[in-house]
Amino acid sequence: MKSSVKRNFSIAARNYEKFSLFQRRFGEKLLRRLDFFKAEEPILDLGSGTGELLRGKNFVCLDISLKMAKMCSERGIYSVCGDAEYLPFREGSFPTLLSNFSLQWTDLRRSIPESHRVLKEEGLFFLSIPVEGSLKTLFSSWKRALGSLPLFEFPKESEVYSLFKRYFEVIEFEVLNLEKEFKNSREALKCVTGVGARNPFGSASFKEAKRFLEAFNENPKIEYRALIITGRRRELPEEP
Repeated sequence: MKSSVKRNFSIAARNYEKFSLFQRRFGEKLLRRLDFFKAEEPILDLGSGTGELLRGKNFVCLDISLKMAKMCSERGIYSVCGDAEYLPFREGSFPTLLSNFSLQWTDLRRSIPESHRVLKEEGLFFLSIPVEGSLKTLFSSWKRALGSLPLFEFPKESEVYSLFKRYFEVIEFEVLNLEKEFKNSREALKCVTGVGARNPFGSASFKEAKRFLEAFNENPKIEYRALIITGRRRELPEEP
């Protein structure tokens, strides 16, 4: 899966900002929290994409896609191509971490502890992550047309929250639902695949793809349910 994520997001990099409507909306909410909590710099952004919202502060971008990282560099932001599950930074390197709409592509049992590792004592982590219930109309249309399960499973809200709490003291959190109706199914689907998410037609025949588009065209709507959470790094008990 990881190699396909790298490839898909690299392909999407140049046109990413045409379709990143939801990513911008949730990202703007996170950035306002940075100001509210007077977050210390530098700020590590995990899964930064093109860095389109990052300005006015000292950010360090990390993305698994080399093309995404290069686009951040073109904006004058220090950038690293790397994996959130194996962060290429020393323990306690950053006072603040930010991650917007990216950790759902990782194994959270690795990326959350890694986030804890590179944060300084009392460091803050600002996270938004889409959870189960996202893209429900698209998934429902796919299942109705093809009779198969969704191609991607979003993490459960309770599981994300529980894992986050092991490593961070939760300061605040909210669950936000955003949705948008489109003119047709192709336009709606582009809002998902255009930012690098997998194209569902990769394993579908022409007839299957047509059936899905017709079913989705009845209600061409994209919706995301996301957990937005702010946490302070916990000191973990030493292992015996």
